[in-house]
Amino acid sequence: MTGDLPLIGVVGASGAVGAPATRFLHSLGRVRLRLGGRRPGPLTALAKELGARARVVDAGSPDSLAAFCAGCDVVLNCAGPSYALVDRVAVAALAAGADYVDVTGDEPVRAALTGTPALEGRVAVVSAGLLPGLSALLPRTVAARDGLTRLRAHAGGLERCTEAAAGDLLLSLPGAADETAVFGTPLAAWHRGRLAPRALRVADAVQVPHFSAPGFVQPFLTGEAHRLAADLGLTELEWYNVHLGERSRALLSSMAGRPVADLPGAVAALRRAADLDLAGRDPHYLLVMDLVDGRGGERTLVLRTSDGYRTTGHVGAWTALEVAADRVPAGVHHAADVLDPERAVAELFAHPGTGSLREYRDTAGHGAPGVEEGVL
Repeated sequence: MTGDLPLIGVVGASGAVGAPATRFLHSLGRVRLRLGGRRPGPLTALAKELGARARVVDAGSPDSLAAFCAGCDVVLNCAGPSYALVDRVAVAALAAGADYVDVTGDEPVRAALTGTPALEGRVAVVSAGLLPGLSALLPRTVAARDGLTRLRAHAGGLERCTEAAAGDLLLSLPGAADETAVFGTPLAAWHRGRLAPRALRVADAVQVPHFSAPGFVQPFLTGEAHRLAADLGLTELEWYNVHLGERSRALLSSMAGRPVADLPGAVAALRRAADLDLAGRDPHYLLVMDLVDGRGGERTLVLRTSDGYRTTGHVGAWTALEVAADRVPAGVHHAADVLDPERAVAELFAHPGTGSLREYRDTAGHGAPGVEEGVL
């Protein structure tokens, strides 16, 4: 590392994920910060607030990225959309001699970086957000203590929708892309210890336990969930995205099962729908996991946050700190595969901005109330 404190460069620093990541890093005071983004106004304001240095950077330009990454010890990528950027920021960071952390990226970036000469002796961590990232660390905390055999998860809520998030979401709808989408497989599940394509169906007006209202429920076996099931030897795993806003529900329901012909137009329409759904209502995001441990005990984990983007930023920032502290081995990894799950969860939820995490034991069926054990 260079200097007394490591220098972390944050790409997309003034965005929905980057701003909370930057503030989280600043609050811990263990690093120097370089803030990068496309919009000079918000970037300069954030840099002034935190006493950090700012540089305008275009994540689509190799030259711009190279100039930004030069001299950094770790580059944290909070820019998107991930399906468009893929490994551009990672390549620039590694070429500059920096380690790399990506709040999304997932398997496409890991695969692109595997075997890259620039990775020699360096660290690259992808999937370091709320989902993917924390979504695999949480069940791993249970598996580490008591084993794990089954998992059913519901994730979603009522939030603003960024351009990057809207694009990734639309490409995860059944029929939107190939049978296997960029970050997972629509309608698939993990049944009886193996991948089961098209095992599930989308449904609307479903009341999911712990969620405030009925929603559009979209089965989507993420790449992370698939890896988790195989690695832990689970017998069953199902994953559902839940959308509560009436306009968003209607739009997504109408688009399920057919290709997205005009992705930019669909992204704009989904963002408008999300804004209208949120008007006058409190934003929130939930991740509800119903689990069966190795002894047959049932429990439910409920993560609740008023801002899922902020939670993603905290996970990415904390991962970057772990990399800067040399606690992650060289090579390219998914965050949940190399972070200590219990330590990560404890440290992240010690900060109130990450959200709340509750555990319920002896749940009588998926999501039913049980004995509340408190914060994990």
